[in-house]
Amino acid sequence: MTRRELGFLIAGGSLYLTVVWFLTGMVVERVRFDRQRGLLLQRLAATQARLHTHLMDLERQTREPLRKDDAALPGGQ
Repeated sequence: MTRRELGFLIAGGSLYLTVVWFLTGMVVERVRFDRQRGLLLQRLAATQARLHTHLMDLERQTREPLRKDDAALPGGQ
């Protein structure tokens, strides 16, 4: 093997390893991002559920007195 062939082999191997490491880094970063995003979306869903429950409780509290007042109207209307 000549010195020139060895140089091409080393350059090709270096390029190959650089591309493989770059793609591996992209995959690892994507997995980390998706994991963090999943945790954030879980927190968001839990917060939305609590807010929805709270708003429904508020709506029930404001409607109940209206129903009692409506029942007290003459003619049962």
